Amino acid sequence: MTIPDSAQTARTSVNSETLTALEEVYAQVKRVQRDLRPTDRIIQDLEIDSLATLEILLALEERFGVALVDNPKAATITTVGDLVGLLDELRADATTT
Repeated sequence: MTIPDSAQTARTSVNSETLTALEEVYAQVKRVQRDLRPTDRIIQDLEIDSLATLEILLALEERFGVALVDNPKAATITTVGDLVGLLDELRADATTT
């Protein structure tokens, strides 16, 4: 299967390690395998309800050792790219402090 140039560009513009981890957590929570794109909207495109969102955030907290649930920035996340960006930011902050 070929990935359109725009989709490939979007995929490589985010940290692929973080995106892969998010895909794994999403698959565990939703019980469905899916390639996530940074432009995917969490609620509308991925059909994640509030309980699944909490499960995903908690699993990511455990996996990366960061605080997402209590982070005010988490409330502003609307896309996969937003979530990957926040995770990367929090991970970078954790390694520098």
